[in-house]
Amino acid sequence: MSAVKKSKGILSFFMIFAIFVGFSSYNKVNAAFVPDVEKIYSEGVYMVNLDTDVVIYAKNEHKRYYPASITKIMTAIVALESCPDLNAKVRVGSDAMNEFWGDDLNKRGASTCAFEIGQTNLTYMDCLYGLMISSGCEAGNILALNLCDTIEDFVALMNKKARELGCEDTHFANTHGLWEEDNYTTAYDMYLIIRYAYDHVPKFMDISDTYSYQFPANDNNPDGYTKYNTNPLISASSDFYLEYVHGVKTGSIDEYYDKDGTTHPGGRTLVTTAQKNGFTYILVTLQAPFYNENGEKYSYSALDHYRLYEWAYKSFAYQTVVSENEICAEVNVEQGENDRLQLAAKKQFSTIIPKDLAEGGENGGSSDQSVSPVQKKVTMLYDNIIAPVEKDEVLGKLEVIYQGELVQTIDLVAAKSVERSQVAYIADRANSLTDTSWFFPLLMLLGLCIVTQLILYSVRRRKLLQEARKRERMRRKNSYK
Repeated sequence: MSAVKKSKGILSFFMIFAIFVGFSSYNKVNAAFVPDVEKIYSEGVYMVNLDTDVVIYAKNEHKRYYPASITKIMTAIVALESCPDLNAKVRVGSDAMNEFWGDDLNKRGASTCAFEIGQTNLTYMDCLYGLMISSGCEAGNILALNLCDTIEDFVALMNKKARELGCEDTHFANTHGLWEEDNYTTAYDMYLIIRYAYDHVPKFMDISDTYSYQFPANDNNPDGYTKYNTNPLISASSDFYLEYVHGVKTGSIDEYYDKDGTTHPGGRTLVTTAQKNGFTYILVTLQAPFYNENGEKYSYSALDHYRLYEWAYKSFAYQTVVSENEICAEVNVEQGENDRLQLAAKKQFSTIIPKDLAEGGENGGSSDQSVSPVQKKVTMLYDNIIAPVEKDEVLGKLEVIYQGELVQTIDLVAAKSVERSQVAYIADRANSLTDTSWFFPLLMLLGLCIVTQLILYSVRRRKLLQEARKRERMRRKNSYK
């Protein structure tokens, strides 16, 4: 574009189209969608479709809860990123187990991997499987003491990593998740943690998704022994088994004791992922009841995951919101062979939506813009577009706002080239002169100059004529002599 008048204030206009019906904005309610399930027992929930980053369901996602053994997710992340050789042997000392034998009631009865003090055949990899599959609390301490001088130093690395990931409401106090007052997290923060592990930590998902693991022999298990994953959603014998669920970690505290010795009911936590029909999800649930109404143990966290996944895979589909090269706006062009120019989307954008609404969108959807959870907002980069314009030149931005959240920004480009019209260019330049503050004063000055020149010319011409007549008279006078 040869010349552009840049914006003094951004010129923008809105193109709002209805694709969906009947859902409120995510900013107005604490859940992106309303799950069609009987009940969600967990107090804190965060469920995200990883293919589109759309929040499918959220409940108290920024409220702090005790994480229990899903603390071990961060333990595994730090260990995997800190250990140079996972097949190296580890030292198993009493300092990794002493806290489970002390006076702290919250540390008694901890789940273990049956590792033994002085055992010399364990590797870092064995400890990671013990940590994530059988939820061995001593495995977390063994990893910490072999990678750092103290457990406290290792926990400091866990908190440092949490801060790096943007977790604003998370603090870890140990490697295993047994109750401590300053060991807490939120559903949203735990999503950030597991999303990082899922995307960036090699071996993490392979370890956490393993159903069983054979551990090396020790004094109490001379032939070695097998431990099984505590996650019921990946156990084929469980009522909650879903073949498309993978990993990640369970957590549970039946009850805990505060500093005054008062007993409080605990709860269950669970983090899983799922992959099916091209869709991938992460689901975090916190503080589900540990017991049912009859006082019996029941995995309400697993029930929540089972119901939410089955609902999601039954209910959602992909829809193309913006197609590549789709015409999204039409603008004026100054000094061009054509005075109108269409702007096209540079790339395609698709997202996940309820199937019934996708079908409605394909048939034209609703015309009621006020209830549509998807909006397209077009913003021009310049107040005026002046020819020449090259095809595919970026002239604007298209913001896709879904459920009240900005989910995508797409460049808007010229759909074709526009050549400059010389006639229009000259006319526009001429017109532009009249819009300046100095045009009329200059015009008056120019007029005054012209009048002055005319007067001077007239005076000079009269003088020349007089001189010519004088010379003629002198010539005639001389001719008579």
